[in-house]
Amino acid sequence: MICSHHAVSTGKTRPQTGVVFRDPEAAAEISQSSSGDVNYELVSPDGTPVFLSFSAPWPLLKSAAGIEARDLSGGFESSYVQVVELPKGVKALEDIKPALLSQSIFASTGKFGMYGAPTDIKIKKIAQQSVATTVYQASFTTLTPAMRESDRKAYISASIVGNGLFLLVTTTTSARFGKLEGVLRKVADSFTAISAPKSNLNLRKFS
Repeated sequence: MICSHHAVSTGKTRPQTGVVFRDPEAAAEISQSSSGDVNYELVSPDGTPVFLSFSAPWPLLKSAAGIEARDLSGGFESSYVQVVELPKGVKALEDIKPALLSQSIFASTGKFGMYGAPTDIKIKKIAQQSVATTVYQASFTTLTPAMRESDRKAYISASIVGNGLFLLVTTTTSARFGKLEGVLRKVADSFTAISAPKSNLNLRKFS
């Protein structure tokens, strides 16, 4: 059997974020609060309903492909959601290895791989934000549309719901990271992804 996501493509392709909205039509109408709060209802790979939220100072982009807030003035800072099906045997945050995060976020099919897979990837765990969320810090080099190397840093917030690993990747250039580290960390720490009551999920369809 040939999987469609293994098909060879040329040129610029849409990044694979793994995000599946519980109700795509409702998701398209989601708006960000004045304080930057973002809330979505998603579905994990095994069908478990998920409430996901974070708060970012950059505007939420309207996209059917995923969830992203990005600085539109310079385009350096952004936060986006990546969802990955957990490998067999991985059931808790303490089982998550940096290699899994690297494969999930920095693959050629991911957000940073549109012009070539990132290089010089380093990931370390820096905080157990709560029982349900762990925060990592990453540094990596990616290619710009002009095919120039760009050194970047990121905070990666991770939570597990069902058999899905839900990630919020908050990033900027290495040159700007020192000045904005506090802002970026605040966004990373705001991330939550929790199991949602199934009974509440279909109410909006009939309202």
